Amino acid sequence: MKITLKTGGLLTRYLPEGTEGRSAEVEVPDDASVAGALDALGVEQDGRFLLSVNGSAVRPDDRAAHNLNDGDTMSLLPPLKGG
Repeated sequence: MKITLKTGGLLTRYLPEGTEGRSAEVEVPDDASVAGALDALGVEQDGRFLLSVNGSAVRPDDRAAHNLNDGDTMSLLPPLKGG
């Protein structure tokens, strides 16, 4: 199935080669969970990024149980820093 992957910061390295901008349509296994999609895309699941699906945050503990649907948008964002 196809989903849209949006990224920010250094996480753009997980977009397909040749992608311009910060998002791309990517292929993931049918019936993939968020964790399964991350594995398929080669994303390290060390918890050092924020993740949302269709604008709703998905906590690291919920990623294996949260299934994706064709056409979903999954966003990976670096953690917020500030002072």
